[in-house]
Amino acid sequence: LWFWAARLVGTKEQIAAVEQAATENTWFFGGAVNPRDNDVEITDEGDTIVYNGAKTFSTGSRVSDVTVLEGVLAGTDTHVFAIVPSNSEGLTFHDDWDNIGQRRTESGSVTIDHVRTDWSSAAGFANKAFEPRVYNTLNVPIIQLVFVNFYLGIARGALETAADYTRTTTRAWLHSTVDNALDEPYIIDLYGDLTGKLWAAEALADAVAAEQQRIHENAWAVTEHERGEHEVRVAAAKARATEVALEITSGIFEGLGARATASSHGFDRFWRNVRTHTLHDPVAYKRREVGRHVLTGELPQPTWYS
Repeated sequence: LWFWAARLVGTKEQIAAVEQAATENTWFFGGAVNPRDNDVEITDEGDTIVYNGAKTFSTGSRVSDVTVLEGVLAGTDTHVFAIVPSNSEGLTFHDDWDNIGQRRTESGSVTIDHVRTDWSSAAGFANKAFEPRVYNTLNVPIIQLVFVNFYLGIARGALETAADYTRTTTRAWLHSTVDNALDEPYIIDLYGDLTGKLWAAEALADAVAAEQQRIHENAWAVTEHERGEHEVRVAAAKARATEVALEITSGIFEGLGARATASSHGFDRFWRNVRTHTLHDPVAYKRREVGRHVLTGELPQPTWYS
């Protein structure tokens, strides 16, 4: 998503420049953009803009080459995105990510103290004026679909890893009528049930991704109605992926047995990663977008989370 940030918001010239530099220099992107925190303040100093503030989360930034910053121009309600080197003076990443999951995302807090960049790097701005288009608002449907796919990827990883353990290690229950765990009816039913749910969620995610690809191919002409209808479908996929991933990552233990809870196996990592990230924004609000559209035809308005 961060690699795509210039394409979402930038001018055609900025898109070409950023993507060439990112490709030639193999940039790893991070992002210090969290709308639940106070806005980072931006001051205009002629040819440069200066970012000041802090963010609770800065996913990937601590190990990145460049970081996407976002803030509000002082005295206005104008938001400005810019890509800056992650080693910029005044940009300090704190090693304070201590959550139960997503431990490798390097998502700790960041302090932004007089971080300067040229006005020319303000995404989508020409002569200090922003040039809006509907595609600018696609950042949320894109990132939510990214979330959908890594929730389902984690769920698939959990199911495949669990199945391998069941084949090689899980024992039949001592009061059962079978000798092999692979013949246990409840274990067979468990894997059939969870796999069917995963396949259904993956099929929905793939269909919504195909819809989004068509929007990307028409980026300069996408309409508000097309954007709104797509967001509803993304919301539905997000809700279903969340529920399925949580069910699979906790449900696999029913087919593993008590010994599989040993820390050395690490089966809890799948649930911890999904449980942590699915709290990013309440899934009930995703279901609400779908429900209101079904009942009233209402389309979600672009926000930081819709």
